[in-house]
Amino acid sequence: MGDAMSEHQDPPRWPLIALRVTAALTALLALLMPFLAGGFLQGYYPLLDVHKQTGMVLSTVALLAAVSGLLVWRLSRGPSGPAVQYGVLTLMCIVQYAFGDERILLLHLPLGVGVFVMAEKSAVEAFRAEAGSAHARDAAQNAAQDADQDDARGAKGAAESAVAGAGAE
Repeated sequence: MGDAMSEHQDPPRWPLIALRVTAALTALLALLMPFLAGGFLQGYYPLLDVHKQTGMVLSTVALLAAVSGLLVWRLSRGPSGPAVQYGVLTLMCIVQYAFGDERILLLHLPLGVGVFVMAEKSAVEAFRAEAGSAHARDAAQNAAQDADQDDARGAKGAAESAVAGAGAE
């Protein structure tokens, strides 16, 4: 009886909340980065150091988002997509940081655009994710298949009863 209750227990929501918070922070930090770089290019040179420090924070928050995505997937039975997306984004941020630190701007700038786009897109998807969605989807598919089989059995039984009833007359 205890097993049946645990199967129907709602999954924890805190991993989903952690994912959404880290996703929002990642998106905001990625949005801030071009402004900091632009300020440096405009001639306000202290912003280059702020840009670099923000890049380190962005990498760390993206890693935390990847961990949150793993928790959503494993504990909350949600989609695995955010874990993969934020894992890839973390790697992109690390490479991006290295390119910037080495002043390889030919690669740093286009990769920065990719980091920005992926961070924003992943944040939107993180807010669309639901706890238990993978489990709920599987359960709904199984229930639909069971209902279809029951309907087919019911229709077959009704047809056999009608044939038997007609033969008895």
